Amino acid sequence: MPSSARASQSVHAITSRVLTTSLVVNLVLMIAQAGAAYAAHSSGILADTIHAAIDLLADALLLLACRLDAKLPPEQRPTYEPVALLGLGALLLATGAQMIWHAATSLDAPVDVSPDALSFAVLAVALAGKGGLSQWMLKRARAIGGATLIEASAFHLRADALTLLLATLALAGARAGLPRLDELAATLIGVMILRTGYGFARRGYQMRAAHAGWGSRAAPPR
Repeated sequence: MPSSARASQSVHAITSRVLTTSLVVNLVLMIAQAGAAYAAHSSGILADTIHAAIDLLADALLLLACRLDAKLPPEQRPTYEPVALLGLGALLLATGAQMIWHAATSLDAPVDVSPDALSFAVLAVALAGKGGLSQWMLKRARAIGGATLIEASAFHLRADALTLLLATLALAGARAGLPRLDELAATLIGVMILRTGYGFARRGYQMRAAHAGWGSRAAPPR
């Protein structure tokens, strides 16, 4: 096996392990967030919990793409990775739009936000977990090189940590007597998810176009 092919196989194997780790950690953090959102009756935390669920689906989608690409000859890679990024982008765009719509239509509803100390403690643990995991994933991606899927997942996770921080600050504001901050946080989280989704879709499209162009140049003339 040529050295380039062995290197490509190694990158795909490491990517698969990193994404599997991310999948497990995100599942634990999502369960913790869901409990905090339920206890505090927080729209902002609920919105970010939905975002965390999307993260799980994203990791599963990227992991599947990685394993499918690993089975292809080197000259055919990446084939599934751009498709996964495009699908993830479309999913995030739809989720962000739905969150903004839900927050906008809930402005006239009675507010019932009741955060407690335990909710804040759980959210602090989730924030630390997301931040630490994203840093670890970025270090792994930079160490091996060419791990686009790991980088995409890590930056998405970092964006999720920022949205969770925003939702937590809004929850603190609700506890201080400003309950509408919770709905505002849900709206802003929706906007940030739209931005992330657009970035993923654009990146997937560019990768697919570049790969198609390279393939047409590399193909022998008929």
